[in-house]
Amino acid sequence: MSSIGIDIGGTFTDVVVMGDDGSVSTTKSPSTPGRLLEGLLAALTAAAEKEQTDLAALLGRIDRIAHGTTVATNAFIERRGARVALLTTRGFEDTMIMQRMMGMTAGLSPSELTDYSNRRVPEPIVPRSLIFGIRERIDYRGDVIAPLVEQDVHDAISRIKEAGIEAIAVSYLWSFKNSAHEKKTREILAGELPNVYLSVSHELAPRLGEYERTATTVINACLGPLVREYTGQLNRRLRNNRLFLLDSSGGVMTADEAGRAPVRLLLSGPSGGVTAAKYMGRLCGHENIISFDMGGTSTDVAVIAAGQAGQRRETVAGKYHLLLPMLDVRAIGAGGGSIAGVEQGGYIYVGPESAGAEPGPACYGLGGERPTVTDADVVLGIIDPAGFLGGKLALDREKAQEAIKVHVADPLRLSIEEAAAGIKRIVDARMADLLRTATIEQGHDAREFVLYAFGGAGPTHAPAFALDVVEEVLIPASQSVFCAFGAVASDITLSAGRAEPKRYGRDGKGAVELADMEDIFSRLEEQADESLEQQSVPSEQRRFRRVVEVRFIRQTKSLSVPFPGSIEGLVKNFLDAYTKRYGAEAVPEKAGFEFVTYVVEAVGRLPRPDCARYPSAGTDPGHALKCSRQVYDMVEQGFVDTPIYRGEALQNGNRIIGPAIIEYETTTVAVHSGQIGTIDEFLGISIRRM
Repeated sequence: MSSIGIDIGGTFTDVVVMGDDGSVSTTKSPSTPGRLLEGLLAALTAAAEKEQTDLAALLGRIDRIAHGTTVATNAFIERRGARVALLTTRGFEDTMIMQRMMGMTAGLSPSELTDYSNRRVPEPIVPRSLIFGIRERIDYRGDVIAPLVEQDVHDAISRIKEAGIEAIAVSYLWSFKNSAHEKKTREILAGELPNVYLSVSHELAPRLGEYERTATTVINACLGPLVREYTGQLNRRLRNNRLFLLDSSGGVMTADEAGRAPVRLLLSGPSGGVTAAKYMGRLCGHENIISFDMGGTSTDVAVIAAGQAGQRRETVAGKYHLLLPMLDVRAIGAGGGSIAGVEQGGYIYVGPESAGAEPGPACYGLGGERPTVTDADVVLGIIDPAGFLGGKLALDREKAQEAIKVHVADPLRLSIEEAAAGIKRIVDARMADLLRTATIEQGHDAREFVLYAFGGAGPTHAPAFALDVVEEVLIPASQSVFCAFGAVASDITLSAGRAEPKRYGRDGKGAVELADMEDIFSRLEEQADESLEQQSVPSEQRRFRRVVEVRFIRQTKSLSVPFPGSIEGLVKNFLDAYTKRYGAEAVPEKAGFEFVTYVVEAVGRLPRPDCARYPSAGTDPGHALKCSRQVYDMVEQGFVDTPIYRGEALQNGNRIIGPAIIEYETTTVAVHSGQIGTIDEFLGISIRRM
């Protein structure tokens, strides 16, 4: 069962080819911003050349292709989606505009909130003239208070035709309790506007939150036509190989499902690395993992605890709040391409602005004049200018030196090397803070976790700071293309949910009955099972997990906890999770509980071989030694003669004593003084303190 995983990043497009025997071949090519399909095909062609074949022959022996894409993300950020009209309950036409008064500050960090110039409402996705109030009303019990006035829908259709609308969102009050009015509206729209994309709230986000549900439905409509066109082109260009797309929750979905729910692609890219870390963790026996993905543009961190990746049910995208299950990934604008400079007061800053793929760092020689983290790594001798990307892209050390001299060294009256070391210290310190924040805020002790470092710059930087936070850093064998590997390692995932708020007292009294809960879960499992059937998952490969979102009465936020089959067990799980997250002192002694939303998380397992395991070859890495060169040592604060090893030649059991540099075709690993790296049976590198 051969398969291909693809990840399009801001700087590089990565390709992983997994063979029938579990062997993995990797390729990395520059991304083509604005021409994603062109860059994807170029990367696949490069992968075919590495396999000593052509693209047609490679695709001919592949069973499936899984693809992490930024097409939805970029389109939403740049507002290149379809023109959308919204049909909603009359009297609530301004829901999307008011945003529950949260639009001004949505998505801003605490430091950004202090700058009032950042406080502004987002550009409306649907102009007020294209929001149509429809007479209908269903109450919180699901009872019809006012019937649907179908003539209002027909009147809206007449105006929609005149406006040349490409997509329509439908979001009525309490439609997830009774979907009859939305279903009838969809029927009318589909009959009169067969070529217009339809997005209906009860199908997409049957959850509490009038504004959030509407925003999710509208953004889904905005992205629908573009994503359908993109997946159609992909299918045609890839010769109709079975195509999957990475979604935001850490799994994949078919191209048809992506066309139905494109909003699930908004955070597609970062999820691949988390999925890959979870997959490799099972093979390596690691249940607690910090996933650390440092690429060219940004760094993403996620926590996997007890084998489960952290999830969130709500997120903010483009200053809109969405009801969308996705992996809990923390991101900062710092990567290999992050631009450095000197701010007022004489301090070095790094990021969030990135040089991207075009023009890229100054050392690329493509017109970039400002220094980046990669330029600093070149000046410090960590990255070999002649060996970057296996020699495919020669770097210009002199241009890197000049950029750092002009923009950092001279303003601070430092040597070029001191300025480069300062850039590295700044970015490494930011990464260490991100690790601590991601774990402590969720109630975890980072020392109980293994850090999986990947991405083009992750292995280069993580060993320098991570062992101050964790006990072990693991550099996976496919480290620089790990998100693409995650696409290969992913299964089909989806969730089916139903909001059904019920209260349960501390005394065990309330409106909750176990039989009612079982009935809700049974119907949700039937719904999820039907969706997996539509995506051609065999029945024996389907798995379901029951989860309830619980909160204390009168609280606004809930925690997702597994349902063990009893109400008492559910309450215990919630109290344990709440105590771990917020501390025992934060648990209210007398407050009752509210079971808000019932969720079935479904997985459709896809066939794949396990990664190949390699026999032990002893501890001596001498056969992989290439040479030595002067590399700046952050401990000695000066250049020292450092052995350089060829990563592809290292074997299971080999031990690397720091300081040392391990060069792979697509990344560089820096092992520092006082550290030791050991090659494992999957040819990854475990780095610990000596």
